[in-house]
Amino acid sequence: MPGLDVLLPRFFRNFYLSKKGIKVIYSSDLPRALGTAKIVSAVLNLRINVSPKLREIEVPKEAWEEYVKTRHPDFDFYPGGGESINDLIERAKQGLNEIVKGSGGENIAVVCHGIFIKALLYGLGYKDYLIKNDHVANTGVTILQYKRDKAKLVKFNSYKHLLPLRVKETVGNLGRALRRQ
Repeated sequence: MPGLDVLLPRFFRNFYLSKKGIKVIYSSDLPRALGTAKIVSAVLNLRINVSPKLREIEVPKEAWEEYVKTRHPDFDFYPGGGESINDLIERAKQGLNEIVKGSGGENIAVVCHGIFIKALLYGLGYKDYLIKNDHVANTGVTILQYKRDKAKLVKFNSYKHLLPLRVKETVGNLGRALRRQ
């Protein structure tokens, strides 16, 4: 049975990314996102543009519980000396602006993190939408269409790309691959 390094590229190539006309890949520099971006890069034969501006919120590990309890009421709260939500929103908007300026109008894939995505959407004015649709799943796809310096949310947290996979077979294959690692 092939490992995840074989299964995931097949999945991406056969079911989703190859049909989207992606010309540029951006990724957070954190290991989980960068690992996924490397798989996407290999499948699409594209170079990865790595940016620390696409990182998840910066919170020291020991301050995470405190952060979780207090994050929504106070966007200026600095958990354990880390980054506030307002800081993250500003960083997310800066990261998006850099990507848009450098994109040349091409389709772009950005591999990043759930709280980062929510902060970006919040900063773009989607607060009411996020209140109703708070969860961002792993492997969820969010699509923004950018025209005339304005971002429009086209799709949020979609996992339609997973539907062609047969659940039982996929879970079994991934479970076996994980046990071998």
